[in-house]
Amino acid sequence: MDTTGIETTDPAPIPPGDALLSAVESAAADAGFTLEPEQLEVARRLASLRIAEDRPAAHLYLWGAAGRGKTWLLDAFFEALPTHRRRRVHFHSFFRGLHAAIHRVRTEAADAARATSEPGAGSRAAAGAVTNAVEQAVDELLDEVDVVLFDEFQVHDPGDGALMIRLLDALFARHVTLLTSSNSAPRDLLPDPAYHHIFEPGIALIEANMQVLELAGSTDHRRSSPVRHGDGFARGSWSIAGDAADAHLAALGLHRPGPAEATTLTISGHTFHAAAARDGRVWFASAELIERPTSVGDYLAWAADYDRWVLDGLPESHALTREARARFVHLVDALCDLGVELHVVATTDRETFMTDPALGPDGFARDAVRTRSRLALLREIH
Repeated sequence: MDTTGIETTDPAPIPPGDALLSAVESAAADAGFTLEPEQLEVARRLASLRIAEDRPAAHLYLWGAAGRGKTWLLDAFFEALPTHRRRRVHFHSFFRGLHAAIHRVRTEAADAARATSEPGAGSRAAAGAVTNAVEQAVDELLDEVDVVLFDEFQVHDPGDGALMIRLLDALFARHVTLLTSSNSAPRDLLPDPAYHHIFEPGIALIEANMQVLELAGSTDHRRSSPVRHGDGFARGSWSIAGDAADAHLAALGLHRPGPAEATTLTISGHTFHAAAARDGRVWFASAELIERPTSVGDYLAWAADYDRWVLDGLPESHALTREARARFVHLVDALCDLGVELHVVATTDRETFMTDPALGPDGFARDAVRTRSRLALLREIH
């Protein structure tokens, strides 16, 4: 399976809890801040986890609103573990690799079974391949590790939810500590009422096996701290369509493409149209990227080839379908997590886009706080 997003380090003994807590506090001091009371409590809980000891593994599910410092705390703790027996995995990258592995194993199993000429053998083999692929993915994920950090845990897709239940079952059967961050409490995963029941067994697994801890706090540090435009996703911008937007993009070497530059991108047998795709840059019309049935897997695949994106012609949010709004959220999540530069050219400013009163109660639902926090990283061009 593709192990993109997996990190390991050199071997050394794991320090006791007090040393781990001191290391996290020192990391905060080095970064120029002091841990808030809520953050300090999380750091203490992390330091109290008994890792690599001869006892059942401890697991922590850390959730809270965007910008409260969840990822920073888990990363600081992770870096304070001087051991090679650890692995950091990003949700999107892992599931992209898992889907690819399932497709490969299914195809190989079905081809081999059909060669036997036994009626129905191909279908039975393909069904069994899902279990085999999940087990193989877990074996690769947990190979010689005591700690797994699963960053940005989220479940929006029912298919991913079903796979995650299998994955959690396999993880909890191993003597491995699982740490994960999420913007959602376990009970709020896979929030769509039409599909929520599919992940209820996964929620039960999380609540039965993990310490569930909320990182509270009223401050969104992404929005309250000065943004360092120029780092990863924050290199991007949000501008209102017009001459100023075109001039801004042109100054960055992103010239509005002409008709002759239009091209097609094919992925998983589906073809999508881009206004331009060259030299690590891709330019999409909003109608093509989020109104059409694209997926997180598509964004991840394209991000491997293009590290500068333009989303052009984004209308007011009430003019988008519910599905398109969800894809926009997933696009922002994927590109922000991967550190990919995104430039949005819209018909309105980002705050109006996210708080459009014409949306009604549906709006961006539980994703609004996280998405607004991430969009705040973009430079706004007037």
